[in-house]
Order: sequence, then C-alpha cells, then structure tokens
Amino acid sequence: MGNVKKYAIGGGVGLLLVLVLIIWGLYVLGGTDQSALERLRDIAVIFVVLLFLLVVVILAAIAAALGYLVLQIKDRVIPLLEEFTGTAKRIRGTAAFVSEEAVKPILSVAGSYARMRAITRTVTGKNQKSRKRE
Repeated sequence: MGNVKKYAIGGGVGLLLVLVLIIWGLYVLGGTDQSALERLRDIAVIFVVLLFLLVVVILAAIAAALGYLVLQIKDRVIPLLEEFTGTAKRIRGTAAFVSEEAVKPILSVAGSYARMRAITRTVTGKNQKSRKRE
C-alpha cells in the first residue's frame, strides 16, 4: 500500500509540474502586443477546448460500452426468456393434468351421490316440495 501511495503522490506532483510548464510555455508564446490578461484568456480557452475534447472522448467511450453491454445482455436474456417460457408451459400442463386427475374422482363421487339421492327421493316419495307449496 505504501508504494501505491508514493506512486500516486509522485504522479500528481508530476502532472501538476507538467501543467505549470504548459501554462508557462503558452504564456511565453503569446505575442508581445498582448497584455498578460489576454494571454491568460487565450490559455483558458485552450484548456476549455482540451477539456471539451476529453469529455467528448469519455462520452463516446461510455456510449460504446453501453452498446456492448446491451448486446451482451440481449444475447444472454433471450435464451433465458425462451427457457422460462418452456418452463411456464410445462408447469401449466402439469397443473392442468393434476387438477383434472384430482377433480375427476371428486366429480364422479359427487355425481354418484346426487344420483343416489335422486333415486332415494323418488322411491321414498320425499320429493314433495312442489306439492307442499300448492
């Protein structure tokens, strides 16, 4: 960790020294007919343009990275969705089969019970609800 810290501090100091030398060089390159304020204005314009170019390059890199990420996600998500669709169809089929097989015996028993009640009412004559109302 100590070496990394030393390299970071050295790099920062070196970058600051280079920046100061560039500013000094641009100031000296200014014409003798310019005042100090005009020279500093020109240097500021140069740095603004350089920063603008840096921002454009960074934004282009971000756009390219997002495009690459979208392509990677698309290549992995579509097969995953197809697999999910197949699984959902299998689950739906299994649920339909189980419900049909579970309900069919209950319905047959309920039907048999209703048939036996109807036969019992007919034989015993207890199906007199409509006659009681009259």
